[in-house]
Amino acid sequence: MAVQRWNELTDDPNSDLSRVLRRKTIQTAWRAPVESRMKYLTEIVAGKRVLDVGVVGHVVDLHAEGGWMHGAIVKSAGSCLGVDILPEAIAELKARGFNVMLRDITAEPLDETFDVIVCGEVIEHLGAPAGLFKAAAKMLAPGGRLVLTTPNPYSDTNVRHSFHNVFDESVDHVTLLVPSGIAELAEREGLALDAYRGVSGGRLRKLRNRLRYAWIKRRYGGPATDRFSRRMIYECVKTV
Repeated sequence: MAVQRWNELTDDPNSDLSRVLRRKTIQTAWRAPVESRMKYLTEIVAGKRVLDVGVVGHVVDLHAEGGWMHGAIVKSAGSCLGVDILPEAIAELKARGFNVMLRDITAEPLDETFDVIVCGEVIEHLGAPAGLFKAAAKMLAPGGRLVLTTPNPYSDTNVRHSFHNVFDESVDHVTLLVPSGIAELAEREGLALDAYRGVSGGRLRKLRNRLRYAWIKRRYGGPATDRFSRRMIYECVKTV
């Protein structure tokens, strides 16, 4: 999968050439939303060699195993290693029998190769998100996939909150990324944005929302319907 970078065409990231190329990347990568993040991710990792980054972020849910993302990934993957930077929680998970490691992969990538690297709700906490893509490029097998989930800054809920000066994010979030930003971070490290989609949760079960979704899609195009999703899933493929 060859990817043409904008800087192969021009030195100006604001040029029409650059913007047209990026617009094409985003339009090609957009997919319709899924209802369940967990169901979708477990399908992606099925039978694969998986690295799950940030497993401790869901440790609170250990009391309800069916809702714990890492537990679901472990059950679906062919093999799975989990990493995080919180020593006490990692020790607890090891005691429970999980294959986990205390590691900041952005500082010390592993000397292992994976088919899929999952980073669920991690990138928005990183002061230097580029490090995640750099590490993934080193650890992914050719054609391997980096899967990120992260809040959608353009969801209708977030836009409404901004209008009313309401703060409803984790105070540990330092950045909220958009499709173009993900594409640029990926391409700088030899990855390519292959697909992205929203997670609608149960919102589209309501008839009123389904009708609004259909009208917005027809009037403005599919990506405009991402307003129904508070979370996005991005998939970046290793191209070199």
